[in-house]
Amino acid sequence: MRRTEIRHERSEAITPSAHSRPDFFLRTLNAPAIILVIAFSVVPLFYVGYLSFQDMRIGMGGGFAGLDNYRFVLEDASVIKAFTNTLYFAALSVALATFIGLGIALLLHSDIPGVGWLVSAVVLPWAVPEIVNALIWQWIYNPNYGALNGILYSLGIFADYRAWLSSPLSAMHAVIFAYAWKLVPFVIIILYAGLTAIPTEQYESAEIDGAGDWAQFRYITLPLLAAPLGVAVMFCMVWAMRAFDIVYLLTRGGPGDGTMVLSYFVFSKAFEFGDMGAAAAVACLLALLTFALTALYMRALRGAGAKQ
Repeated sequence: MRRTEIRHERSEAITPSAHSRPDFFLRTLNAPAIILVIAFSVVPLFYVGYLSFQDMRIGMGGGFAGLDNYRFVLEDASVIKAFTNTLYFAALSVALATFIGLGIALLLHSDIPGVGWLVSAVVLPWAVPEIVNALIWQWIYNPNYGALNGILYSLGIFADYRAWLSSPLSAMHAVIFAYAWKLVPFVIIILYAGLTAIPTEQYESAEIDGAGDWAQFRYITLPLLAAPLGVAVMFCMVWAMRAFDIVYLLTRGGPGDGTMVLSYFVFSKAFEFGDMGAAAAVACLLALLTFALTALYMRALRGAGAKQ
């Protein structure tokens, strides 16, 4: 009996060190990744916050500015215009991408023959880099030899070619459509995965009860797609709030300030006008706005899930 107790005590003494070795090894493996995240994410974030309280301009010395940069951000009409443009751009592009993505995902999940080839076609825009995507749409919207003008002219819809990026309203909607085209594949992938996870027995039971296609979509598909739909909308909204490449290459924020979004405003303020402090203040407010919208959306999504 005494030997058994001694062996048990020895095993208890050895067990913690045996378990601690793998933990130490895993922490050692994770250390480089953690260091990189801190170096390239956390440190720049704090540095931008520091710059937002400085009166710093390129080629000139800086000093402490207090809340002057934030006061400028809240009072300047160009910042307010960029803020409203950003909300409009993000809301419309995400709504358009979600609507189109949901329709294509339902089409891919249907029993219609010959839709399998769409899978590779719809994923293609997601594989294209954002700069290449913007250059493609730059060619499509070209007023002299663009594909959009060529198609509409050949169909007899327009009698002449049009400059789609020459007016603020048409330029904004052209940029929105181009960015939504980039988001659609992500929405399709998320929603198609959600559709495949819905048990077919529910649809079979609904058919037996006499439910039509619209009733099945309304009472089965949409409620069970709430979580994947929420994830897709949340990610797309975050990406749209910080969209830069498409605006930079298509319109440079113009004509006028018709497509001036906050991300391009930060770039313009920092590298075209050299006001690093004001640009950092706008960047901080953009980050806070994105975080607030994400938090509100996640709260609403959890509330909807709790009701279900």
